[in-house]
Amino acid sequence: MLRFIFYICLCLICTTVATSQPRNIRAIKVAQAPKIDGILEDVWKTAPVATDFITNTPVYGNPSTAKTDVRVLYDNTSIYIAAYIYDDPAKVRKQFTARDQEQRADVDYFSVFLDTYKDRQNAFQFSVTSRNVQSDARVSPQAETGFGVYGDVSWDAVWDSRVSFRTDGWIVEMKIPYFSIRFSKSNEQDWGIQFLRFSRRLNETSFWNPVDPNVNGFANQFGDLAGLQNLVPPLRLSFSPYISGGYRSTPVLMEPNKNEWLPSGGMDVKYGIDESFTLDATLIPDFGQVISDNVVNNISPFEVQFRENRPFFTEGTELFNKAGIFYSRRVGDVPERYF
Repeated sequence: MLRFIFYICLCLICTTVATSQPRNIRAIKVAQAPKIDGILEDVWKTAPVATDFITNTPVYGNPSTAKTDVRVLYDNTSIYIAAYIYDDPAKVRKQFTARDQEQRADVDYFSVFLDTYKDRQNAFQFSVTSRNVQSDARVSPQAETGFGVYGDVSWDAVWDSRVSFRTDGWIVEMKIPYFSIRFSKSNEQDWGIQFLRFSRRLNETSFWNPVDPNVNGFANQFGDLAGLQNLVPPLRLSFSPYISGGYRSTPVLMEPNKNEWLPSGGMDVKYGIDESFTLDATLIPDFGQVISDNVVNNISPFEVQFRENRPFFTEGTELFNKAGIFYSRRVGDVPERYF
């Protein structure tokens, strides 16, 4: 009897260990980069396929309703993702949205998450809707999350994507330059990686590596990306200059007539000191050109908190989001009735 119980316990332990092992996929290095046009070239056939997605919502643990195939390539400048998302094209939701607003729209989308340091806590998210609208975010333990929101969407990167439709589904191609992400200088690297598919029609979220809602954490449930060799972090130096102008005319009845031009100019500078530190500087910032906030009638004794859209304040915001101690929108603001 004791031997039988021991055998059962051993089987349960082995089953638990087997199911907890993350899936893995190998990235293939190419000499010539694929063209990002939504059409899968022959070069994609050289890469292994990540498939067999598992549902996360509305029910966890089932095979995804439809098939999804994902492949990964890379070269000396970028990493490339191609996803073939099988579905009836007539039933795919295709509403146009603003950037980072796919959660509030009637649209399907595909996402890739890159845990470049494989710390199982932080990651970069890149999403593309069926209308080729992009969304990106920084995933961290401090980021505010919710249903379908996995990171801080105020972070924006420069990357490329294309979408095309076929008779049996739709295709997403993505190009993520190395200057848009952070990673180590090791000659051989393994990253954490995760793929997500969302169907608005079915309200179904599926992941490549299963994400159990009963397990604490998100990035710790990623799969593994192997095969990355001799990646060289690029010089992360960018200048974002701007010029603006205006014209002001004062009515004669109010004070002596005065007409004047209002020229202005400035610049944002971003420099990556190393893989861990980034220097941000701004000269004469023109925050008036940033996306405006919606008007809110606030009759409560508490201030309304808006999303941060000013570029200078979006780098590294995940470090200050914990417990809401720091609210960057107060910086540069003048309180009402201030004299």
